[in-house]
Amino acid sequence: MKIKVKLHTILKKYAKGKVLEDNTIILHEDTTLQGLSRSLNIPDNIGKIFLVNDSPRGKEDRLREGDEVKIFSLICGG
Repeated sequence: MKIKVKLHTILKKYAKGKVLEDNTIILHEDTTLQGLSRSLNIPDNIGKIFLVNDSPRGKEDRLREGDEVKIFSLICGG
């Protein structure tokens, strides 16, 4: 299936070589958000927020053809 992916902040580097120029990626049917994260080689220890079609979703939610996914890292400051 084909979905659109937008990585923000420090996660942008994980798109290189995996996400096409039109911000799309091809995945297997029934891929979860966690599966997408792993296919992009984003380490599990980086806190992430997932938005699918502009709605917050959990890492176990399954993706569907044509979804638009935005992934943000959790950034702490002090």
